[in-house]
Amino acid sequence: MTIEISVHGQSPEKLAPSKINVGTRKRSNVIVVLAIVMWGMIASGAHADIGWTPSRTWVFAVGILQWKHSDIYDSFPEAMPDRADRRLIEALKATGIPADHIVFLVDEKATLASIRREYRAQLDRIQKGDLLIFYFAGHGTRDRKTRDTYFANYDAGDDYASHWPVKEIFDTLESRFHGDQAILMADCCHSGAMYDETMKRREDLSCACLTSAYSHNTSTASWTFTESLLRGFQGSPLVDADADGDVEIREVALYAEQNMAFLEEQKAMFATSDDFDPDLVVADTRGKPKAGLGRYVEVEWEETWYPAQVIAIRGAKSRVHYVDFEASWDEWVGPERIRHPHVKKMPRGARVKVWWSQDENWYLGTVLASQFGLHKIHYDGYSHEWDEWVSSGSVEELDE
Repeated sequence: MTIEISVHGQSPEKLAPSKINVGTRKRSNVIVVLAIVMWGMIASGAHADIGWTPSRTWVFAVGILQWKHSDIYDSFPEAMPDRADRRLIEALKATGIPADHIVFLVDEKATLASIRREYRAQLDRIQKGDLLIFYFAGHGTRDRKTRDTYFANYDAGDDYASHWPVKEIFDTLESRFHGDQAILMADCCHSGAMYDETMKRREDLSCACLTSAYSHNTSTASWTFTESLLRGFQGSPLVDADADGDVEIREVALYAEQNMAFLEEQKAMFATSDDFDPDLVVADTRGKPKAGLGRYVEVEWEETWYPAQVIAIRGAKSRVHYVDFEASWDEWVGPERIRHPHVKKMPRGARVKVWWSQDENWYLGTVLASQFGLHKIHYDGYSHEWDEWVSSGSVEELDE
């Protein structure tokens, strides 16, 4: 069986079943504005008031930015410097998790055989009362015929049998995990398949699941999602939505969803099982940010409004970083040039047309849901396997 990897925004007719089409990333540049905003605000050292016992916590993580078969899976050289997956693992270690409780397989170390071996071995070490933190970053692929999703290990080849099935991740968890709870996270194309599995097994597993994308959508090459997780586990005040001094897992998810929607035009996913408390504290904060610092805005420049983020505040003026622009464009602006983001929200059931840039065609569909300026679309004449979240800029409501 050959792999048929979907490309976000490409028409179904364009998908060739006889070749591999690696999910196209919207941008190659790594988002750094999140790190800029947090500079000087994140406390170092362990967090004292987290909702788990570090000595009873285990980490299994896989981070892959280059692959053995580069003709199938493109590497991410721009993401390698100061890689966020490594910094996330270091942040978890800083909470007090013992080093020998952490397995982190990177690039060529993350073959399918080693992933399976180390994952099973890690699960076998976990005892009742323990917590597992799972993380994957890299490429993901989905078979639209069987609806199975796979993560691309380092040696993934041109058939699905050489990949790590998402379903297997959960099957192995259910059969070998003897701990109390798990936090599952993934930053890759089609990572929302983990959300789907969580929803299917929510009565059998006690877990929280955070993913960078919906199961039918591709993801970006930027570190935006992992940076959002990192800010949450480090206790950034910006993640503390209710300003109570604690960062709960639901607040990390909300922060990631907002960042992904605004910066990547992408729908991040979050779910908890029936008995997992979404208010589990993952970090305590150190201080509060200035009101408005870090918020997303639109800034007027030559009679056009551009998306931006507030990275500093001085009196009545705000310093803004424009999304998708170099830092050389950062500037101080007054309140007369700033407004809240104007996002399009179409009602459920609205009839729309969606622009797919790859073949430059409009496709008719129906809005299933809306959130953060994104719209979930069902396309006329296609199964629900083709449902996807699209940006407001690519969808127009029909006059019917």
